Amino acid sequence: MEDRISILPDSILCHILSFLPTKFSASTSILSKMWKPIWLSLLHLDFDVQSFKDFNTFRHVVYSVMLSREVTLPIKSLRLKSCSEHVVNDINGFINAAMQGGVEYLDIEITTGEDFVFTITPNIFSCKTLKVLKLKNLNVNKIPTQVNFPLLKILHFDKVRFSCYEDIFKFPLFCPILEDLSVSDLHIRRGSKFVSEKFISEASKVKCLPNLVKASFSARVNIPLFLFSWAHILRIKLRCPHLFYKVHTFHNLTQLELIFFGDNMDNIWCGKWKWKWMLEVLQHSPKLQHLTIHQEEENVGTYEAIWEDPEIVPQCLSSQLKTCLFRGCRGKKSELQFVEYVMQNSKVLRTMTIHSASSIDSNAKRQIKKLTVYRRSSSCCKLIFD
Repeated sequence: MEDRISILPDSILCHILSFLPTKFSASTSILSKMWKPIWLSLLHLDFDVQSFKDFNTFRHVVYSVMLSREVTLPIKSLRLKSCSEHVVNDINGFINAAMQGGVEYLDIEITTGEDFVFTITPNIFSCKTLKVLKLKNLNVNKIPTQVNFPLLKILHFDKVRFSCYEDIFKFPLFCPILEDLSVSDLHIRRGSKFVSEKFISEASKVKCLPNLVKASFSARVNIPLFLFSWAHILRIKLRCPHLFYKVHTFHNLTQLELIFFGDNMDNIWCGKWKWKWMLEVLQHSPKLQHLTIHQEEENVGTYEAIWEDPEIVPQCLSSQLKTCLFRGCRGKKSELQFVEYVMQNSKVLRTMTIHSASSIDSNAKRQIKKLTVYRRSSSCCKLIFD
């Protein structure tokens, strides 16, 4: 049988192998001698400790690949998923080698059972070639004052611990063309001082992340909302009110998902401030077209929230909002008042979708069904129940 793959140009073969984990790309060398220089020419490296029988084998393979490559050959992307017991220097060595190769895509995940046992090399702050940076389950030590990521467009943090609150601000401020920001489960080292309201107020005057397209925030540590002022798509999961949650104008926001969660300690938030804060967000989102509100039902408090119609109808309701989705609706008075207000004031609304909480009783379901008789400002608005 004719070997049609081997006759392909090396550049195409190298491109095909770049879609495989590096371990499997390297195994092609047993096919024939011609394959060895091909897989060693890969510009995209992907190492996952879980695909090796133990860490020593993983470590040996990564070192072999790094040392066997031509020194002048660039590394466009490095994905490294590793455990970190006793090997901090090894992992940072791999990262430094990638940075010396002009790495553009860096994805580091630490899979050890313990949290935050690995601290990433500070050299990363001088890597000006990065376009994508993803960090998971590691420490970021004190960030130096002189940092610049001029090409960074995607920044994802998942379970990352910073040494102080100020460093949370620094990363975005050093990314002038950032387009995608995802922050999940951030931590601050114990004993770190809280930033003052004055600091936040001064920082909010700086126009940061003007190119932001998509942002997601779900963290134990409060993140100031002004960082997302220029986002087009925004997902926020929040627990309780804080000065970080002061609402600033969302200039370009067209799609918003708000997830409320908490426990009995947050009843005051749910009862007194939730809808007031929600209305303030709408007032500051003049271009909003798609709104999703999600209440995590296992954490809904016992207080009855308070709804008050605002004096001024938010601009987005008057001329922009097209879809509204309410997940976890429990048929409470304030919830129904919110839905009624949106339908009565949204002139171009196409769909209002209600997803009821699974644990509500038959009486609550009947209350929700009464929404069908409420007046709708938009003649094409459909009320959908799920």
